[in-house]
Amino acid sequence: MDSASHLFTLHRDAVLDPTAFAELPEVALSPAGEQALAAFRDILAGHPPEQLEKRGHVPKAVLRLLGKQGLFGLTIPVEHGGLGLPFSEYLRVVAEMAKSDLSLAMASLAHLSIGLQGIVLFGTPEQQQRWLPAAARGSTVFAYALTEPATGSDAQHIATRARLSEDGAHYLLDGQKTYITNANYADGFTVFAQLDGGSGMVALVVERDSEGLTVGPDMPKMGLKASSTAFLRFDGVRVPVANRLGEPGEGFRVAMAILNYGRLAVCAAGVGLMEQSLVDMARRAKQRQQFGVAIGTFELIQEKLAAARVDGFIAGSMVDFAARQLERDATANVAMETSHCKLFATNRAWHTLYEAMQVAGGSGYLATNPYEKRMRDYRVATIFEGTSEIHSIYPAGFLLRAFAGALPRGGAARVRALLGGALRRLRWADAGGGPVERRAHRTARRCARAARFLGHLALAVHGEEVGRREFVLRRITWLSTYAYGLLAAEARVRALVKARGPEGAAAERELVEAFRDEARSALWQLWRPWNSAREKRVGRIVSRLQG
Repeated sequence: MDSASHLFTLHRDAVLDPTAFAELPEVALSPAGEQALAAFRDILAGHPPEQLEKRGHVPKAVLRLLGKQGLFGLTIPVEHGGLGLPFSEYLRVVAEMAKSDLSLAMASLAHLSIGLQGIVLFGTPEQQQRWLPAAARGSTVFAYALTEPATGSDAQHIATRARLSEDGAHYLLDGQKTYITNANYADGFTVFAQLDGGSGMVALVVERDSEGLTVGPDMPKMGLKASSTAFLRFDGVRVPVANRLGEPGEGFRVAMAILNYGRLAVCAAGVGLMEQSLVDMARRAKQRQQFGVAIGTFELIQEKLAAARVDGFIAGSMVDFAARQLERDATANVAMETSHCKLFATNRAWHTLYEAMQVAGGSGYLATNPYEKRMRDYRVATIFEGTSEIHSIYPAGFLLRAFAGALPRGGAARVRALLGGALRRLRWADAGGGPVERRAHRTARRCARAARFLGHLALAVHGEEVGRREFVLRRITWLSTYAYGLLAAEARVRALVKARGPEGAAAERELVEAFRDEARSALWQLWRPWNSAREKRVGRIVSRLQG
């Protein structure tokens, strides 16, 4: 990965580059994007979501239609037969597709966001010419194969092995993958394996007709029933060395770079579902009468609508900001940003889907309405591409390792360095804007300073045990998430003010103020380097449960 994360640099160096968060214009769909979206909706008109769900799979004829209409080539460069949409525009298309049906959209989403992304990012010109034109047409659909039966979030310790043949021409692949999206639609798989000799991981493109490859039957699922999910088994599969992506030992780097794109696509779907849920809630709140008035006049209903609007705006800003970084540098190390997006967007989207059903009342529970299917389809979003629990601690762990790596090894010098790191002033230039943007900027700074303070204090208090202090790590992560959300939303509002004028951006400024209120309230609860009484009680309760 090339350029450093803006957010990581901000925390590590205590410096904010004001140009990085200056403006974040809204994403507009190009004619190509509009046409692709219209084609997706037309396909659904002829093959309604409820019919696809009953079938439990996408018929081959429908997959061919998706390919014919360019939906398998949205981000593939034009020179390879794709539409060449910028990543931020692609995510807007994903958001709109999710409003119509996420289950069908998954075939395209998994193919583009993770299945073939390794070829786009790390493939040689010969590899790209070999696979991308067919991928753009949909005649070769791709899947991403990292997860294994015993290895989910702990991806560095996968068990699938690849050893080089004696003549050096092939890798011999043995192992098993599971929960592979697109498994029974795919003609090619981006597979990750450990190299013999402990020399790291390797990324390989494995073609479906390879001898020794078994693709299991589709697994029955709670939702996304038209999406294919199955296991893969490799029994001495011979994979040509020419199918390797990147260098030997770079497989983990390739896998993590791809996941940045996958996370953001899942988040974009969540943004679209939040937007659609808000439309549905607003309509229901206006039409449904109770006690002689519309339920939209009740404060507890209004609270749900307001939260959906705020969360959708903040999540959309966070996702767009990370996407623009990847547009500038396709292999930028934006793991912190995409992790924050995944944690925030998927959990807030799930909550919004829940609240949409609440506003719909008893009718929302009926399968004839879209609420229950949306909930079933999106429920997995807080699990795959890294669980919410992993994303609650991963950014903090990543940051603390960087802090610890810069410290002297021991003694008084280490203590002084920890204290200096905790109390170091942040060098944040004022990014400008109106009073709302300035207030958001100040609160973001306070959150970032608290994350840095808490990180160094946690290292001082817990030492090498800090990696097991998950409640503390979660607090650091949320402080950073609030800082990132405020900075991204501030940049979005600054662009809106420039485009529309202050009055034209008044509604979005109100949304930033609402999120700032939440961040300020949370700030006072998150700075502690030790567990609260409630958190300590958790351990005691579980100890008794486990005898």
